[in-house]
Amino acid sequence: MSLPLKDFRLGITESIASALDAESCAFDKDVQSVAREVLQEWADRRHHAYEVYARVLANGAQTELPASEMMEDPCTSRRGRK
Repeated sequence: MSLPLKDFRLGITESIASALDAESCAFDKDVQSVAREVLQEWADRRHHAYEVYARVLANGAQTELPASEMMEDPCTSRRGRK
């Protein structure tokens, strides 16, 4: 069973559209599937980077920000909502 999808639309440059089209043709997939895969790979890399950063902090690395500032939700603190 696949996960439910959310509608997400944005403008892209001609070069991004060309790259998605080329990947779509090369691997016989629809452009939306290729774009989802690219975004999933990006999300996975970001998640991995966060885990590495958390391990570094857990091992006693010093940061420029106090822990309380690091834990704030930037969306909530900037916009006052989630």
